[in-house]
Amino acid sequence: MDAPSKQVNATLLFARVRDFARIVNILTLKETHEFVCDCAETVVNAAVKYHGSLANVAGDELRLMFASPNAEEDNPRHAVICALNVQNKVNDISVKWRHALDFLIEIDIGISTGTILVGNVARAAKKMYTLIGKHVTLATQLAELCRDHNVNIILDSATYEGAKDYFTFRKTGDRLLLGFTERIDMYTPVVSAK
Repeated sequence: MDAPSKQVNATLLFARVRDFARIVNILTLKETHEFVCDCAETVVNAAVKYHGSLANVAGDELRLMFASPNAEEDNPRHAVICALNVQNKVNDISVKWRHALDFLIEIDIGISTGTILVGNVARAAKKMYTLIGKHVTLATQLAELCRDHNVNIILDSATYEGAKDYFTFRKTGDRLLLGFTERIDMYTPVVSAK
């Protein structure tokens, strides 16, 4: 029998490599695979270190979830620490790939906190774990907006509220995003910790 889906309060961290289409056109298939593995390893290792887990992969986007029921109030803080850790290690990837790529690697991260539905879809031969809800689309859109705001991490107001006592943030603006009827306040961390 299929495991039922369930609602959880979680902080989602979605990470994607900026200019990935450009990178794919420069590297060979084998090199692209190795490059993706380097990026994924950096992101997933940071998530595990800070109590997150890889929920799924959507194209070039890694979707992480911080959903500890025993420390729900810590999920936003853990996600922000994870994002900062990833940014601290991106330079290592750039150094490794500087022979093939003539630009710095950037990993853009969108973080959103709220209630989502988690569970399996495609009941047939192969099950797929998925995340459903407005915070899923919000995290994706925030990651996509990083380039526009010249930052690598953007988080929503719920994540900001959960992490503001531990980090210094600056508001990057507010925007009406697809699927939302009210403008979304957006923040970025400016120092690693208070």
